Amino acid sequence: MTTIQLNARIEGISKPNFWNNIHFHPTDAVEDLWGHEILEKLRDGSARYIRLYTMFEDVVTRNEDGTLQFDFSEQDKRFDYMVAAGYKLLLCFNFMSVAMAKSPNELSGQRYKDKRFCRSNPADYHEWEQLCHAQAQHLIDRYGLETVSQWLFHCWNEPDLGFWIYPEFFFELPPEKQEYKITEYCKLYDYFETGIHRASPKLRVGGPSCGHYKVFVDKVLEHVTKGTNYVTGKVGTRIDFVSMHCYSSIPQDVNDPLRFKICPESIVNQYKVYRGLMEKHGLGELPAVIDEWAAAAEGYLGIKEYPRFQFRESEYYAAFYFKLIDLMAQLPIPPERMMICLSGQDHNSVDFDGHRTFFTARGWAKPIRSAFQLAAKLGETCLPLEGTDALPQNLGAFATRTENGDIQIALYNHVSDFGQSGDSLPVTVKIDNLPASFTVERYRIDELFSNPFTAWSRLGSPSTPTVWERELISRHARLEKPRPDELGSHKLTAETLLTPNSVEMIVIHSLAD
Repeated sequence: MTTIQLNARIEGISKPNFWNNIHFHPTDAVEDLWGHEILEKLRDGSARYIRLYTMFEDVVTRNEDGTLQFDFSEQDKRFDYMVAAGYKLLLCFNFMSVAMAKSPNELSGQRYKDKRFCRSNPADYHEWEQLCHAQAQHLIDRYGLETVSQWLFHCWNEPDLGFWIYPEFFFELPPEKQEYKITEYCKLYDYFETGIHRASPKLRVGGPSCGHYKVFVDKVLEHVTKGTNYVTGKVGTRIDFVSMHCYSSIPQDVNDPLRFKICPESIVNQYKVYRGLMEKHGLGELPAVIDEWAAAAEGYLGIKEYPRFQFRESEYYAAFYFKLIDLMAQLPIPPERMMICLSGQDHNSVDFDGHRTFFTARGWAKPIRSAFQLAAKLGETCLPLEGTDALPQNLGAFATRTENGDIQIALYNHVSDFGQSGDSLPVTVKIDNLPASFTVERYRIDELFSNPFTAWSRLGSPSTPTVWERELISRHARLEKPRPDELGSHKLTAETLLTPNSVEMIVIHSLAD
């Protein structure tokens, strides 16, 4: 039996919530009914910031005289909804409008709504600066500087991969093409920064949101700190945060990218490498934003293509998420924002198909969604626990306090290697110096609680569940409590058995005057 103790009156350390943020993709689902249905379910306050694309292919055309014309009406539908819903935004400025592209035929394959993005650099970087300025100014004019100055703006998505200039992976390119790709991105960023801050210096900008290749990030950070600015001719370019993507999948076979190991430590280690690059270039005190993370990439693949993606449907992902929060919070400088990537949502045709989503095709909330809701209950003051120095393997625990004095104890048992068995771990939590009167809530995510996937599986995985079967599954498609709320006075002793890949949170609400 592991015993964990907490002095409820102890002072803690401020750790602002960096974990309740989302990358919502595809962006143009925001104006669609199914996109609204998902976003409406997130309006419970659990999602702080949401990352979207500007989708310049919907914005830019040319007049008959050849001058640029900007039409933000399609974009306005998306952002109007997001602002009205109370979301704060991280906006990724991409992709290149064909009307502005140096290579207008450099297009991707078919995407959502049969659209294709252009990966080209601009034919004229002054026009790119003009577009970035017009975009920022339009947002300020429409929503007000007070609102927009709380948002984040970054330049392009994964320029080290096939989204910028060349469709090949960075390592596949010859040195001269690698250098060209980096140089052109640095130019893109300089003109982006100039355009944004011509609208207002209060807006926060960053980049490069690379997907994998650290040498690309290294060169970009070297440019913004020591390089010659392509716009001003001076040394350096303003950068307010460094953005990055961290996926946990570690390839196990170079010939089969879908053979990988997943673990939260991989994300943390990647983040440490990025922070090391920031420190190398004198940017160690700058905020970092992980604007995409997930336990695995390959957002458009599901169980049909790769059966191991079943973990996206199960309690495994919930425990993974809580361990990731715990590990990140222990770092000297956690990320300012960490955005879980929701993509492949437009590919959902059947329930529990292994796509990177919060909800099934019928709208049932997966365990990872319940974990996201549960994590939103955590406070922003971290409290030290006694008895956590030598925890059994896979067991983790951390405590927080909210501004109103409520206390949250999060416990998890995460078996990192998906598919492997683990031990059930008994835990006792003891808390002293509590108020004279308080209530105790206990939330649980495991194989049985807050887990519609298990309920569906036990019914034989029906493709067309009956009304009774849908009702049974729906009962578990929400954040559940394993026992009724309790009353307490001054101290609390709570026992639990953490089964493999389970999460439990004890929430204490003061009733004292």
